[in-house]
Amino acid sequence: EVVRGDMFDPVSLAAALAGVDTAYYLVHSLGSAPDDFYQQEITSARNFAEAVRAVGVRRVIYLGGLGRSGDKLSPHLASRQDVGRALCESGAETIEFRASVILGSGSISFEMIRGLVDHVPVMLTPRWVNSLAQPIAVEDVLAYLVAGLDVPARERCTIYEIGGADKVSYGGMMRAYARSQG
Repeated sequence: EVVRGDMFDPVSLAAALAGVDTAYYLVHSLGSAPDDFYQQEITSARNFAEAVRAVGVRRVIYLGGLGRSGDKLSPHLASRQDVGRALCESGAETIEFRASVILGSGSISFEMIRGLVDHVPVMLTPRWVNSLAQPIAVEDVLAYLVAGLDVPARERCTIYEIGGADKVSYGGMMRAYARSQG
């Protein structure tokens, strides 16, 4: 059954979540204007948490970004963690899976890598291409999200870091993708 809810309309979210036991939060505002990004992320998470609380959803499963709160995080990763905290305020058991770059079609980070490699044969790269990530296959992320239905919550807000085993720079991922495409 498909239902409609607007992340900026708490009433529509409550109607969409009515009767739901477990809700997945896979919302991301990365494509919005840079000056609105953080506020949109937090507003949508708070609206969702309010609706979850109002209708009594038992569990929320959230896909956030890898990194520890004490680390120096990019504004993007810091916002993902703030979203996780906002969802925890819903009162529902919250399972947060923190992933790094997700390798697979549809992942914003992967599509960015694919777009750069496919369309820019030579480039001067900014410093961020040397940043290390722990890429994980989309199939593995999906397995974690499904497992989130049954995994026991260790506490009201449980965080699992699901980065892949290898640490690879964005430049390294670009080169690997380029090799794979010939």
